[in-house]
Amino acid sequence: MSKVRNISGGPLDVPLLDRQVEDGETVDVPDFQPAHNPASEPGDPDHLAIVWPPDKWELVPERKVAPEKAAKIAKSTA
Repeated sequence: MSKVRNISGGPLDVPLLDRQVEDGETVDVPDFQPAHNPASEPGDPDHLAIVWPPDKWELVPERKVAPEKAAKIAKSTA
């Protein structure tokens, strides 16, 4: 899964998510289609990566969590 932000300037209908994504909204999206073969490599016919058009979507980098904070969070949820 990846995070992408709608940068199209308006709402986008996303059938894959079964909803509409508003301008500026960030959502979690799959990286591959359901029939994707995890053992495949780019160029294989069963490598079914999803390409989110860069003029409509912007990849949102994952936040880095300091190891100390991650340990504190894990400890508090245990």
